[in-house]
Amino acid sequence: MEPRILTISFLTTLALILSPVSSSTTVTQQNTYSTFVKTSCSSATYPSACRKSLLPYAATVQTNPLKLATVALSATLNTANTTLSTITKLSKTKQITNWEAAVLKDCIGDIKDSMDEVKSSINEINGISTSANKRFAISNAQTWTSAAITDENSCLDGFSEGQINPTVKKKIRNSIVNLARVSSNALYLINHLSV
Repeated sequence: MEPRILTISFLTTLALILSPVSSSTTVTQQNTYSTFVKTSCSSATYPSACRKSLLPYAATVQTNPLKLATVALSATLNTANTTLSTITKLSKTKQITNWEAAVLKDCIGDIKDSMDEVKSSINEINGISTSANKRFAISNAQTWTSAAITDENSCLDGFSEGQINPTVKKKIRNSIVNLARVSSNALYLINHLSV
């Protein structure tokens, strides 16, 4: 398949996974699903961020840990896309120095790498039901998600090496910290999958 078709197919799947609560879901079911998400998030690395990013999709997740992990990874991908947009906009402003532009360019590469790794993790999780070696698929998803977190942190590392505009640094740091929290929560949920 061509990359464009794969992207459209991937985005369509992502939209279906991340579609908000169905009107046909009963209140009792919704409460059960919400309780499942809250309970699953209660021991996550960042419980509040976990609940905030995943509760809107409780009806989609229902009480399925694999769906929860997939939705968490999809939320990570959405957050990474927002972060990439923020950093790209900052890199195009005329007020930044050449050094800042270079750091932002590296950061953009790190976030794109992170997004590719999250997509690979989603593919691993989506393939678990048909996998002959489910533990291996989970291990691969853990590895891809850990690599994504490493790339996210690499973006921040570039800002510690020299002077950077404090406003730019704060915007980037806030965006990356938010992304790292969502990613860490996804990894937590993957780590607690049992097959």
